[in-house]
Amino acid sequence: MSRLFWSLLLLLGCTSRTDRSPPPSTEASTDAGPSAMTRVLFIGNSYTYENSVPEMLKGFARALAPQSRIETESVLTGGATLRWLLTEGTASRRMAEGGWSHVVLQEQSLLGGMRIDGVAYLGDPEPLFFPAARQLAAQASAVGAKPLFYMTWSRKANLAAQGHLTQAYARIASELGAALAPVGVAWERVRREHPELELYAQDGHHPGPAGSYLSACVLFASIFHQPCTGAPGTLTGAPWTGSGFDAAHPVTLVSLPEDTARYLQQVGSEVALTQKLPPTGTAPAPAHPPLPSLPQGEPLPPARLAGTWSGSLALYPAETGMTPATLRLSLEDTGNGMNGRARLTFSQGGTAEAPLQPVLQSNELTFSIRDPSFLETTVQFRAVLQAGALQGVAFAEDPQGGRWYGTWKLTPVASEQASQPQSR
Repeated sequence: MSRLFWSLLLLLGCTSRTDRSPPPSTEASTDAGPSAMTRVLFIGNSYTYENSVPEMLKGFARALAPQSRIETESVLTGGATLRWLLTEGTASRRMAEGGWSHVVLQEQSLLGGMRIDGVAYLGDPEPLFFPAARQLAAQASAVGAKPLFYMTWSRKANLAAQGHLTQAYARIASELGAALAPVGVAWERVRREHPELELYAQDGHHPGPAGSYLSACVLFASIFHQPCTGAPGTLTGAPWTGSGFDAAHPVTLVSLPEDTARYLQQVGSEVALTQKLPPTGTAPAPAHPPLPSLPQGEPLPPARLAGTWSGSLALYPAETGMTPATLRLSLEDTGNGMNGRARLTFSQGGTAEAPLQPVLQSNELTFSIRDPSFLETTVQFRAVLQAGALQGVAFAEDPQGGRWYGTWKLTPVASEQASQPQSR
C-alpha cells in the first residue's frame, strides 16, 4: 500500500503518542569518589529520561553516599515496551558488556496497553511484560548484575489502576528473586495524603519534576539500602536532549521547597525500606469495555457497495482530538473485483489518501492500509452492511505490542452513489 495515506499524520500532532522519541540512547556519565563503584544500567523509556531520573539518582548519591562512586548508563526509547527493547537488541548488547551492579528495568506505563475507540486502557502483563522481563532479568543476572524493577505509577485520571501495576511488578520481581523499587506505591501514597502536591506533567501521565524527584528517591533507597532523607531539594545534572543526556551542559533538574522535599524523602524512604507490598498472586485482568465486534450483516453484493461512503472512524488517540476522524471510501465494482480509495480527515485539519484493494466475501468487506508514520504497522478494516450503513471494526498491533481496536460507520453519499457505474 502507498505510504501517501499516512504521510501527513506527522503533521497532525503525532507527538500525541507523547512518549515517542528517537532510537535507543546509550548514555554514560560518571561521578568519581574514593570507594566502591555502583554501576547502574537503566533500560526503559520516557518515564526514566523525563527530568533526568538517572541524574537525580546521582544527586541523591552525591549527598547521601559520598563514599561511593556511581556511574549510570541508559538504553532509553520513548514509548518503548521491554519487549521492543529486548527485540531491538541494544539493551542486551550493553548488558553483555558486564561490570554492572544493577540493571533497572522499567516497563511501558500501560504494560503494553490497548486502545479501544481511541481510549487507552491498561494491558495484561502476561503476554508482553512478563516474558520480556524474564529474558532481560536473566541476561542481567548472567553478567553478575542485580535486576531491579522500576515500578511505574498509574495515570492521573485512573488512580485505581495502581493496584494492578503494583501486583504486576511485585509478582514478576518475586518470581525472579529480583529487587523492586516500588515507585508507583510511593506516588499513590502521596496522591492520597496530599492530592494538592503535583507529581505529574501537564499531560497527566509523564512525571513532573516533583514526581521524578520522588522516583529517584525510591530508586536510591532501593539500590543503596538507606533512606533518602537529608538530600537537598535542588538537584542539578545533565538534561535529556532527545537522544541522550548532555553532561557538558548541566542544568537545575528540580528545585523543591524544603518542606516538600522532606516529605517526599520520608515517603520514598518508608515505601522502599519498610512498607510491605500486598501479597503477590495472579492479578486479575484490567477492566476495559468489550472489544468491538461486527453485527449481523445484510446481503452485500458488489453493485451495492459501488459509490462513495462517508462517516467516522474511532481508532487514534482520543485525548489529542484524533478520534473521531472522518473516513471516506470511494469504491468501484470492476466486474472482476473491486478497486477503491480511502480519505481520512482529522479535526486538526490534516487530510491523507491511499488506494485500496477491497475484498468482498460472505457479505463482509475487508481491506487493509499500511500506516508507516504513526502506528508503524498495517491497520485491518472489516465491515458489514446494516440498515443501509457500513458498520465496521478496525484493528492494529503496533511494534511495541500495543493493540488498537476501533469502530467505524459510513453511509452512502447519495449524489455520488447514484453516479457510479455498475457492472452487469
